[in-house]
Amino acid sequence: MLQLDPGMMIWTWVTFLLLLLVLKKVAWKPLLNAVEARENKIGEALRRAEEAREQAEKMLFEQQEKLESAREEVQQMLKESKEMAEKMRAEILEKARKDAEKLIERAKADIEQERLQLVSALRNEVADLVVETTSKLVGVVVDTERHRQIIDEALARFGGQQN
Repeated sequence: MLQLDPGMMIWTWVTFLLLLLVLKKVAWKPLLNAVEARENKIGEALRRAEEAREQAEKMLFEQQEKLESAREEVQQMLKESKEMAEKMRAEILEKARKDAEKLIERAKADIEQERLQLVSALRNEVADLVVETTSKLVGVVVDTERHRQIIDEALARFGGQQN
């Protein structure tokens, strides 16, 4: 079985303590310095990572604001374009309406002028026919001017009764 030797135990403890003292003098400070340096590096890396995260969030916020601003600007431009298109449409319709009214007025004036020319031509034709017919019936040539005047008066009275 296992036997414990007191001398061996004492020497083991003495060796352990000596080794611990040597390690404390030689290795402990460098190990603690290395651990502390590593801890500082990790802390610095975490601090930089936090700063980078904050800067990224700030940039993201700025980009979102710019994007929102651009969206609003696009909406405003679309609204202005629609308003301008509607205004142009209204102007075009108004111009077309005015042009149509002018054409209608011109057509009415042309029709009235044609009607007056036709009435005048018809009066002249009727007057000539009546003068010719009267001359043939009576056998005497009547003064053409006086005859036309009588016919014009009769047609004027006839036209006045019609209206």
